[in-house]
Amino acid sequence: MTDNSNLKLSINAFARLILFGTTLEEKLVSASLFDEPSNKSTSFETPLFPGRPPKLLRIGNSKFPTANSLHQDTTRGQVLHFFANHELLAMELMALVLLKFPEAPPSFRMGIARTIAEEQNHMRLYLKRMQELGVEFGDLPLTDYFWNCLKTMKTPMDFVTQMSLTFEQANLDYSLYYRDEIAKHGDEKTALILDQVYREEIGHVKHGLVWFNQWRENKETETDWDAYKRLLPPPLTPRRAKGLNFCAKTRSDIGFSETFIRELEINSGSKGRPPLVWIYNPNCDAEIARGKPGFSASKISTRLSQDLEPLLMVLARNADMIWVKERPRTEWLKKMADDGFLIPEFICDSNIKEPKFSGFEPWGWSPDVFERCKPFKDRILETKEGRGSWNRQLLSKNSFEETGLASIFSKSWSSDFLNSWLKKNPHTHSIFGDQSIAGTTAKTYADALNKIQKLIVDGVVLKAPYGTSGNQVKRIRTPENLDEKMLSWIKNTIESQHGLVVEPLLEKLHDLSLQMELSDGVKLLETRSFLTDSHWQYRGTVLGRSSLHFFGNFSSSTLKFFNQALPVWQQFAKDLGHALINGGYQGPAGIDSLIWKNKDGELRLKPLIELNPRWTMGRIALELESHVVPGNRAAWVIFKKNTIDYKELEKQYPAKLTDANHRRRIESGIYWTTDPEIAKEVHTAIVVGDDALGFVKKSL
Repeated sequence: MTDNSNLKLSINAFARLILFGTTLEEKLVSASLFDEPSNKSTSFETPLFPGRPPKLLRIGNSKFPTANSLHQDTTRGQVLHFFANHELLAMELMALVLLKFPEAPPSFRMGIARTIAEEQNHMRLYLKRMQELGVEFGDLPLTDYFWNCLKTMKTPMDFVTQMSLTFEQANLDYSLYYRDEIAKHGDEKTALILDQVYREEIGHVKHGLVWFNQWRENKETETDWDAYKRLLPPPLTPRRAKGLNFCAKTRSDIGFSETFIRELEINSGSKGRPPLVWIYNPNCDAEIARGKPGFSASKISTRLSQDLEPLLMVLARNADMIWVKERPRTEWLKKMADDGFLIPEFICDSNIKEPKFSGFEPWGWSPDVFERCKPFKDRILETKEGRGSWNRQLLSKNSFEETGLASIFSKSWSSDFLNSWLKKNPHTHSIFGDQSIAGTTAKTYADALNKIQKLIVDGVVLKAPYGTSGNQVKRIRTPENLDEKMLSWIKNTIESQHGLVVEPLLEKLHDLSLQMELSDGVKLLETRSFLTDSHWQYRGTVLGRSSLHFFGNFSSSTLKFFNQALPVWQQFAKDLGHALINGGYQGPAGIDSLIWKNKDGELRLKPLIELNPRWTMGRIALELESHVVPGNRAAWVIFKKNTIDYKELEKQYPAKLTDANHRRRIESGIYWTTDPEIAKEVHTAIVVGDDALGFVKKSL
């Protein structure tokens, strides 16, 4: 390449060579630079794409080499190929900012020009080393992502936000990570190049941060992190500002605030894939029962919801967003991230600025959540991932009532389905029991009393059509239980929900749940035993079959019966799933069941106690299993806050974590899955090991 070290150029002439040059010699021109007085009248039109040699105009995507293949010379050369393309794009975009904004402060412009000179040197080092490793620049397709993101920038602030504080900040992590990984394979020459890039990239990011803090508004009322998020345009997210092995100390040395560093470290927003937006609305059944938007939850229910809404992160992917009333504490999220949990983005603002979504994932669809999501219908993409197409179809209806989903939430619907299925499949009665176990729906007060009187000798279960986790369920064991208070509840339920499900009270031995996913077909997930309190309210799930014997009398004979019944139950579940799909539903669903004993002492499995066409706590428990060392006895438990001292339990049963199967897992003790320091009503925890489980067994 030609030596132009004695060349003297104005900053603008220098920038033009780099942006419009069609040879690498022009792109890498070396010169002493001076700035000229600003000429605001000079017009400049951004090109569709920078000038390039023909070999560097092959635009496309290439797969980034994996770390475990870095022992090969060619692979390391390909890594440098990616980095060289990023340097080239950075140089061209820096040239663009100089040409678009001649009126920017001279010190800003001169800082950009110096940065370009350093990026040019990085390019020279990369190109030379690539050749030595057998790779030529242009051997792989080159991405134009940086250019497409920044070519329409309107101000220098756009540049420092997107280039300096996003792409260059991420390069701190990437250059340091690959420096160390490549050094492990004895390639000190390449490692030294990446070390130089890392050290000089620190100055580039610092230059951007200085101007970012100088130009940003609302400094008294807005943190640097909040300003950064506000100014970062979609589809860019903060996740683009970090790479592998997050360098917190480097960022602190540069001058980022502790708030910025902590928030970025836990941020797991999308790198481009439109996110799913999750909403925790645990009162969806009550919202449906009301029949129209505007349900008002009790204070206790609201406090309980705020305790539990962060659990959605267990279901979400790290690129998703969770729409919450109260954002979890950063310190707690940081701890969860350190312990192997993926942390999605938590948002409180009702004005979501994401231009496109993969879809919405509420806890359960209802009139309230339907109206909440409907304004965003046109932002939902019909992608292969997620339920975007179904979401758009659903939200195109004029109201939730038109979707027809309300009926499948009703316990009357599930009772009718069970009745019909048992009638069609009499060969299953020896496993499930006959039709009498299904119960029937009373439409009037007189009908309800008549049905109750027929069953009251052996006990009766009454269920409001809409109610969850043991709520709105009553048991009548003796005629004395049918008192004025109970009669009033029966009457009010029939008047408000237009029916009451009446079932025989069975001698329960074990509660079971089966989770499934419904779309074009039915996908059955794992079956687990779950724990309830004396009021039949959900209190937790036994994680894995290895823990079954620890709870109650899940004896070998019971386990043998369950294994015989499971295939039949799974067929029932598939038929139920198809009925839900035919009813217009797609998404998660949970089936609660129980093992019971008839009058002859024979075991039976009632295949459907409660149907939940929504996300469930049982599904969360299934997802949490992966955070426990495989084979260890465990349960996921909900504790009422006023019944335990969480700090004392931490001392008695400290959580011990270990690295197992290439990830962080819980080996023993009590590990809190919601933030215990700010709990209002409940604590949730993964409980591992016989000692800690013994405490759970006594407390339920």
